Amino acid sequence: MIGLQEMEQYLDHLIIALILLYSLYFSSRVARASSSAANFLDANFNLPSWVILFCLPGLIIVGLGIERQLLLIGQFGLQANNVSVGIVLAAITAMLVWNRFWLINRVFGIITPIDALAIYYKSNALRVILLGLTLLYAFPFTANILSSMAEVIERATDGIMPRTVNIWLFSFALAITAILGGWRGVIFGVAMQSILLVSLLPAVTLVGELVFEGPGFPEVPIAVAEGVFWDKIPGVIQNAQGIGKSVPTGGIYTTVGIASSILALLGIVLNPSALLLAQTVRSINCLGISAIWTTGVVLSGTFLLMLPLLVVRISDNWTDFYTKLFDFAPLAACSFLLLQIIGPLLLVSFFVTGGVIIFIKDLVALYVFPKLSADRRCFSARISLGFAFFFVGMLASFAPYFSAILSTIVLPLTVQIFPAIVGIMFLRRVSGGAVLAGFALGSLIVIFTEPAGLLLFEALFLDLPWGRWPLTIHSAAWGLFFNLILVLCVTFTANTSGNWLQRDQVHEAIQMNIGKPGPAKVLLWSLFLTWGFLAYGPGAILGNTFFTKPIFTAIEIQLGIPSIWVWQILFWLLGVVMIWWVSFRVGFGRGLSSGLQTFKYLEVEQRRTPKWIENSLTRLYGKATKLQKKSRINRIDFPKKSTNSSGSRNF
Repeated sequence: MIGLQEMEQYLDHLIIALILLYSLYFSSRVARASSSAANFLDANFNLPSWVILFCLPGLIIVGLGIERQLLLIGQFGLQANNVSVGIVLAAITAMLVWNRFWLINRVFGIITPIDALAIYYKSNALRVILLGLTLLYAFPFTANILSSMAEVIERATDGIMPRTVNIWLFSFALAITAILGGWRGVIFGVAMQSILLVSLLPAVTLVGELVFEGPGFPEVPIAVAEGVFWDKIPGVIQNAQGIGKSVPTGGIYTTVGIASSILALLGIVLNPSALLLAQTVRSINCLGISAIWTTGVVLSGTFLLMLPLLVVRISDNWTDFYTKLFDFAPLAACSFLLLQIIGPLLLVSFFVTGGVIIFIKDLVALYVFPKLSADRRCFSARISLGFAFFFVGMLASFAPYFSAILSTIVLPLTVQIFPAIVGIMFLRRVSGGAVLAGFALGSLIVIFTEPAGLLLFEALFLDLPWGRWPLTIHSAAWGLFFNLILVLCVTFTANTSGNWLQRDQVHEAIQMNIGKPGPAKVLLWSLFLTWGFLAYGPGAILGNTFFTKPIFTAIEIQLGIPSIWVWQILFWLLGVVMIWWVSFRVGFGRGLSSGLQTFKYLEVEQRRTPKWIENSLTRLYGKATKLQKKSRINRIDFPKKSTNSSGSRNF
């Protein structure tokens, strides 16, 4: 008979097994509840709106990464903690972008976000680029995450569960989950795991404060490396050649370093799989509530307040922290392990499944096999999911270094589609040519300010004079800066009259259903820029001494806590107010599920199969295909329904 001590030793194994079994059971239940083949790929665009409440913070938290953020705070102190305030900006961005992509789907019947952008800009090249980004998320990005998680489990179990075994165990479990439950099952799983993830972090932190004797943070400073400022931001910008070439004074998180890192975080809410989630929910009513409460208040506040406490208790010795926690409360130790497991599980399941679904819907179903039945599409998606998770397992097992190098460019490359998203939502003058030119230039800048390009160039040609993130500016910001310059130049100098009618139609439809900008929105942008300038822009440098050595008096104040931490908390609270204003006072977060005006395109969209697909199919079959003989016409024609009798425009 097994004793209590033996059971405690294998408690972490038991918890992992229960998580896997629960995921399989949950997916099977979802599969039985929605057995329709058409429901498998997109949940029939009828996901309950409450999933947004938890999926949005869940995606942001795994994009930021709990373990990664703990390591950065442990290395750079509170200057790295300032990135937690950027979660507010990610929430606002998601609210602005997801709201409009949902609207475009409902008004015009666009099946995926990639399809929306490709049709709007009349660019198959843009479709291919976005599909490539989706595959980067689905394979090297997730493989790197899976490999890191497997190593964590190996260390936590003292080698009882080896890294390779962990990789294939979780790959198989996640594959079965996705194959059974489809998009609906995966999204429900992401929502449930997000709830658990956000709940466990404050619980583990509070238990750690009870277990470990002696003072903690802020009485005990964060033990950063020598020369790094743990309690202040090291400046606005620094003349540093970049990581690997020179060491910036006081740390890498200057104000431009913080702002550009937050910009890179936006890639997690702008990627095609996240936009697909926004399009497939039944109603967008919960988006504003999710941005304010679960993301802005709970997630951002938890990261900002709890992570410094946890970092001081861990003190660069994860094993000792886990052991002490396990001796005092085995469940708390298992919860700490789950914090490092659930996030990667959530991310891998979401991006692999989303990538396969987008690939099937945007390429296979539109151009390769357009007359494929719903049952066959469902079957092909299940087969593709099996191969996709197998390939992720192969990358994680045999090419972890390659996956890690490629994963560094995924988020900054996603940020380079920002001009395209701004164009479809706000600026109708932006053309497809400008977007493609800007993306090409921005991507080159990103690649050559990240290890992928630096290592390649230095191996083939010569040693570059800069390293990663020169001038303490993240590669996403470097790329977007030159990207926007080129987009503006092409927009205002080149002839962009190719599809004015179609672009006007989209923007007119958005204005009809959301409304035109008013004085409140103009005031909003002014306040938003001011808040951003002080929260994580150049003005954040004032927070170093603002509450201990105020600039308006010579008196020094003994707060007992770092001034920069108080500054971060203050602007986090103001940021929550900003989200509320954007959501409800201005109206970007209001529900649009009823009274929508639907339209058809004035220009009948001719979906001609690209030449490279035609030629490939010709070589495959040995003769011309039906796709070459006749282009598929996709006419979107909805019955006119309007609750607004005045001022409506018939497209």
